[in-house]
Amino acid sequence: MVKEGEVGGLDKEALRRILEKPPQLHSGADFGHGSKEDLVSWGIQASFLQYMSDVVHPGDVTLETGSGLSTICFAILEAEHTCVTPAEQEFDRIRTYCHEHGISTERLRFVALPSQVYLPRIDLGGRELDFALIDGSHAFPTPLIDYYYINENLKIGGLLAIDDGYIPSVGILHAFLKSEPAYELVRIDSVKTIVYRKIAKTFYPNDWPDQRFNKRFPDFSFLPIPQRIWAWTVSRRAVQWAYRVVLRRRDKD
Repeated sequence: MVKEGEVGGLDKEALRRILEKPPQLHSGADFGHGSKEDLVSWGIQASFLQYMSDVVHPGDVTLETGSGLSTICFAILEAEHTCVTPAEQEFDRIRTYCHEHGISTERLRFVALPSQVYLPRIDLGGRELDFALIDGSHAFPTPLIDYYYINENLKIGGLLAIDDGYIPSVGILHAFLKSEPAYELVRIDSVKTIVYRKIAKTFYPNDWPDQRFNKRFPDFSFLPIPQRIWAWTVSRRAVQWAYRVVLRRRDKD
């Protein structure tokens, strides 16, 4: 039965409330610095939450690394949601907010572990993810680890969102995905949250040469300039030699 204020099962009033007056769910003390009383909202922007309400549907299998306003939004949208973060105190604040505002948390699964610990053994009961949000630890290489295991569980047609793309340790994942044929860019929200759709399975039978991300091979940019020039010259000569060998073999055939 749809309650007053709901449209197709979506509680518009609850969604409007968190968009207009986001609760303060975060504290530096959860991560070992600051005071427990100094609560703030590090929540994702309202425009992305509104986008989520358009693409996430009741019963969708969803996952996020990190927690906050997006977690409450997943609850409002009635997704079968898994939230992974070591900041267990945030779970209590989310539960309290949802209880006070009549938002069910029955479909939320809280996992109080670092994502790099939990995701390798994630069990979705044979189902695949419809939507995933990477917004937990941004320290390198955690966003890439999150992607690796989420990609393994994301269905073809599923959406992958990556928050804070302007942080270099996150931006490198965007640099890879925009070169990856298995993913297509859907949108960039408020210059920080990037959404991709998975359109095929990732498959690299020949290992790294199959990845477009490596098309600049050989890349000697890690070398000091004098060594870089020498290495590039030697490499170029090697490529020219190999090309001549191929041409000679072709002429013989």
